[in-house]
Amino acid sequence: MTGRDEDDKAASDLRDVEAVLAGNAGAYRGLVERYQGMVAGLAWRYGVRREDIEDVTSDVFIKAYENLGSYRPDHPFGTWLYRLAANHVIDQARRRKKERLRSDMPEQVADPRPGAESAVEVDERDSLVRGALGAVDGRYRDALFLVYVEGRRVDEAAAILGIPEGTMKTRLMRGREALRRVLQRRHPEHFGAPS
Repeated sequence: MTGRDEDDKAASDLRDVEAVLAGNAGAYRGLVERYQGMVAGLAWRYGVRREDIEDVTSDVFIKAYENLGSYRPDHPFGTWLYRLAANHVIDQARRRKKERLRSDMPEQVADPRPGAESAVEVDERDSLVRGALGAVDGRYRDALFLVYVEGRRVDEAAAILGIPEGTMKTRLMRGREALRRVLQRRHPEHFGAPS
């Protein structure tokens, strides 16, 4: 996306936000259309099951609508919505984890087919990393997620978060270290003992 496209998008976002706050609820449709893919993608990459993505996306947009008055236009709307969505998804994951801990039923039953164990192990490792990512400070978690999960370039991720590229690189470095410590502390059998 070029700088001109970003400016046009920011202007459209601000117009729609102002219209909604002035009482034109229909203007919210433009924001939903521009950002529903981003929110759904974020939910999927944070480990939300496919069958739940639509509900989570709807919940995020309802929450955003209810909190639109707290949006400040000195930052891009997409950044504000991204943070709101990430926090919502992480909060839901924490609630699900607490509910799972109350249940005696294992989340996955081992597949008896040959080779299935390695797929289960990969899923387990991915799940452990996603869980640990939720324990990393939000500034670092967002940076890690944008670059390593979404595959965005560092400069693009910095623009989304509204921070300088150098700050983004620092957050990535600190985030990787924080994630490594969380994984080693929680799961030394998979990620080595803390150093």
